[in-house]
Amino acid sequence: MNVEHILEDFHEISASLASIDSGTADEVDLFEIKRFIHHQRALKKILDGCNLNILSTFDPLWLTLDPQKSGSYIFYLQNSEIEELTSNYGKIQKEIEKLYSESIEAINERFNLSLNEKRFVIERTNAEDLIKSNLVMIEREGVRSYTLVVRPTEKILQKEEELFNLENALKEAQSREMKRITFEIERWTEKIREEIKTISMFDLSFAQIKALKDGYVFPEFSDTIDLDGAFHPIVKAGLEEKSLEYTTLTGHFDEGLTLIFGPNMGGKTTILRTLALSCALAMYGFPIPAKRGKIPPVEWIRFIGTPSENIDLSSFAVQIDEIVDAMKLEGRGLILIDEFGSGTNPYEGEALATALARYLSKTKNLTVMVTHFRRAIEGVECKKYTVGQLNFSEDITLQTLKAKIDHRLTDGALLTNGDALKLAKVLGIPKEIFDDASKILELISTNKK
Repeated sequence: MNVEHILEDFHEISASLASIDSGTADEVDLFEIKRFIHHQRALKKILDGCNLNILSTFDPLWLTLDPQKSGSYIFYLQNSEIEELTSNYGKIQKEIEKLYSESIEAINERFNLSLNEKRFVIERTNAEDLIKSNLVMIEREGVRSYTLVVRPTEKILQKEEELFNLENALKEAQSREMKRITFEIERWTEKIREEIKTISMFDLSFAQIKALKDGYVFPEFSDTIDLDGAFHPIVKAGLEEKSLEYTTLTGHFDEGLTLIFGPNMGGKTTILRTLALSCALAMYGFPIPAKRGKIPPVEWIRFIGTPSENIDLSSFAVQIDEIVDAMKLEGRGLILIDEFGSGTNPYEGEALATALARYLSKTKNLTVMVTHFRRAIEGVECKKYTVGQLNFSEDITLQTLKAKIDHRLTDGALLTNGDALKLAKVLGIPKEIFDDASKILELISTNKK
């Protein structure tokens, strides 16, 4: 395991440490603590080899948790007493199985049957003599059949009694071992908590260094958002896995409102998520995924998009609720709005989106709003971008569609009619539908004028 994999694989163990302190720990808690110490030792070995001697030694505790010296973080209660009891328990189980096998074999020979299990089903017409033999017990009686169980012999009953006593002895031995190990760990809990803090600080520093290596940069602080070559790492990695090109984000976002307009698949939602991620990372002192960046200090961030399907409200109702919540927040914040009003009828949705855009353009917050509504784009004074323009100068197919979309931000709102119709025609929509849609669009455009 390398450093990154070790850090990724640490579990939260504060609840297990609390269980140790309160005397209520179980085997799962001991497993989690052993797992932590296992990973801590692996990390310490690597860091010590780099002359970074920041981690403590837990060798005595490890010997308590791993007396067999297996080197694994798998945990089970074990000592010589438990081993002996477990061994005897297994031996008696095998003896009981053998005795039952002998009884089954005797039944098969006497009644010309071919039973393999001690529990079996037999037709009523064939069961009378077997039941009278007292070699079996009736477990369940049906209309046409019996479910019978081989009757245990005195020797079997004796062995089962031994097994029962061994089981109780084993539980008591495990309980004593649990208490012993818990007592040993209790002396280390505070040191483990301190070690968690040390590892957390190292993890933080390691993450920052890795981010810088992966193309992140520490931003300057400013009154506005100014990004050059920003990217969303998850989206970027996903596209690169498919050998697709990722278009970085370069743009300027002022106090008040910035509107982004463009077709679906243009990357508008990814732009909003990249802005949210960059500002959140900057507020926590992390580098941001960009070549260069200026980020304003904000006290809160709200992303208002399309809710998940499992919410028992309409998408429009959820958006309204989130807008109202954001407006109640104090201080300067970042509001990111993805197609507000698209979940209701288009006339009222456009009216509300336009009114909301006008309101937000006058606030001290930084708001970036994605919309398809033409009235909002044309009727609000603010910074505007267009994204996702299609290149119709080259052949377009369903397979090449994504590659023909320009995901860069373009200054201004380039409101053009007919791109959707052109795309529909290229992708093979029937000519009758295309011609009719063209006439309807022309009529709508004329009426608006």
